[in-house]
Amino acid sequence: MHDTRSGVHVNPVATLCLAAVVALSACSDEPDPLPDEARLPGAAVAALQVHLTAMSDGDLTCSDAAIEAAPRAVGYINDDRLPDYAISTQDLQCRSELGSAIGYFCGGSICAFPALMSDGADYQVVWLMSGNEVTTRSDYREERFVVRQAVFSGSAGSGVAVREYVWRDGALRRVFEREELARRMP
Repeated sequence: MHDTRSGVHVNPVATLCLAAVVALSACSDEPDPLPDEARLPGAAVAALQVHLTAMSDGDLTCSDAAIEAAPRAVGYINDDRLPDYAISTQDLQCRSELGSAIGYFCGGSICAFPALMSDGADYQVVWLMSGNEVTTRSDYREERFVVRQAVFSGSAGSGVAVREYVWRDGALRRVFEREELARRMP
């Protein structure tokens, strides 16, 4: 087809294919790529600050920079298509006047991992997970937090408890638990 007004040759098949590709990409169920893990949204940092102040009765002091510097897992855990985070508290550098700041997060062998769950423009803190390491993974298009915890089994040796959490019915729920053999370093 030739448009006589502009002098441009228009291929109706190519135009139709391009429109179909654009329409399909706009309807895709794929979430946006994960953001740069080096920065937490300001609302996530603020929610964690409020939570830390409340849980310690104002004793625990964590700078925004310390929160942002702590290792974290990131994924689209709930269904609002915004990133959610879990903070590795064993590496969170905070101060406490009453004793060790790490004591607020960690016991003798495990630490709590607060999940920062997106809720529109805000974040809520869910303090459910504990272990030694937190990551995310996708299982049949359902994003999960995966928490690993070393387990000493006496003379039987050591293992690793693996717990997986998903967001269901407005809450972070444990949906799977298994034990793996501990890998030894060569």
